[in-house]
Amino acid sequence: MKKLSQFEKYGIMAAIIIACTFFYMKKVYEPQEKEFKKTVAALNKVVGEVNGLKQIPPLIQVKHELENAKKDLEEVNKRLKGTLMHTGEAREVTHMLRQINEHVAASGLKVVSLTPGGRKSDTLLQLEWNLFQLSLSGSFHGFLQLLESLRNMPDAIRVDEVALTAGNGEFLEITFNLMI
Repeated sequence: MKKLSQFEKYGIMAAIIIACTFFYMKKVYEPQEKEFKKTVAALNKVVGEVNGLKQIPPLIQVKHELENAKKDLEEVNKRLKGTLMHTGEAREVTHMLRQINEHVAASGLKVVSLTPGGRKSDTLLQLEWNLFQLSLSGSFHGFLQLLESLRNMPDAIRVDEVALTAGNGEFLEITFNLMI
């Protein structure tokens, strides 16, 4: 076998270096580069989400809003303190309708019609309301008196879908859903 020349020795060394560089790039560098690109993409996503967030309000403002919310909650709790939160038996519903009828008469209003509407669920209060469509005739002032007297009743009552239309002469036709 012939001894290699200096040029051939450098060629073989260059081929070995190139082969080693190729395998280093393929097996070590490219996987690290892919992981680095994934990490940069994830970091950019997080930075974008952080930039998309609103600026955190000052602590004093948050405390003030919390105090106002607590005051509102206390006021609602005071108003609901004597309220009975169940809608129930036919006897109770009949008793409440009699009381409401007394308030209607005291307000100077006249009942035109009272139609049962079945039961209606309220997800917020988790109650089953007894629904009645009520039509009244009378003055606006009398209607306001009725609403105030209903508000002061100790039982849970809800008035919904109020409609006022001009009736005969000076009287209004008042229709609304009454939930007890």
